[in-house]
Amino acid sequence: MNAMITELHYSHNYWIILLPAIMAAGDVITGFIQAQINNTKRSSIMRKGLYRKLGELGAIILTFIVCIALELPISVAAAVSLYVVFMESLSILENLKAAGIPIPDFITTKTAEIQDQINTGKILDKEDKDK
Repeated sequence: MNAMITELHYSHNYWIILLPAIMAAGDVITGFIQAQINNTKRSSIMRKGLYRKLGELGAIILTFIVCIALELPISVAAAVSLYVVFMESLSILENLKAAGIPIPDFITTKTAEIQDQINTGKILDKEDKDK
């Protein structure tokens, strides 16, 4: 699993910005749907979420620009982008679950494990030991 995560890459560089934007839109849509279903719509929460999404996309764009300007490997921007895509995926799953859509336990368990490994740096530690 760790090898798969570290080997992920985009087919074209435009996906570094486009895929997180699509995932952010999916998160906003599923968040709105679950709020509608649960009758918990609050414009302040939605506005705060939108500002966070803009911040995430801004960070990806800035990282992409820095990579180009300093001739750094584009994989740095791709890593930031993939992290945002993963976090948006988790949020979409949470929204779907809150909307009453059953999510299989193995999916929530595995995504929680991966998130824990990312947060603690265990994914990189294991890869370093394998080399």
